[in-house]
Amino acid sequence: MKALLTVDDLSDCIHKSVTSIRSDVTRNPLSLPPICRLPGTKRLLWRAEDVERWLADHVSGFAMTAGTAATDEAIKAKPGRPIKAQQIKKQKIRLSSSGSQSSKASVGA
Repeated sequence: MKALLTVDDLSDCIHKSVTSIRSDVTRNPLSLPPICRLPGTKRLLWRAEDVERWLADHVSGFAMTAGTAATDEAIKAKPGRPIKAQQIKKQKIRLSSSGSQSSKASVGA
């Protein structure tokens, strides 16, 4: 039988404070590995293999092969808010295009 991890042990493994772990047990249990509850006790215990599996399932990163479209999309940053100069340029283009449309409308009338 393998040893069970206590809250202090889990704290060292996942780099969370003991207080955070204790509150997450009731507040947000999905943010922790599955708990091993012994009958008749309220102790918080975890099996080492469950913690290792949970950590492996929560690894994120670029595990895909290089050159795939999904990798290229993940690397490409989304455009943020345009800078003020770009906003003004866009407004000028809109005004000039709407001004030329209104002059065409008056000529056609």
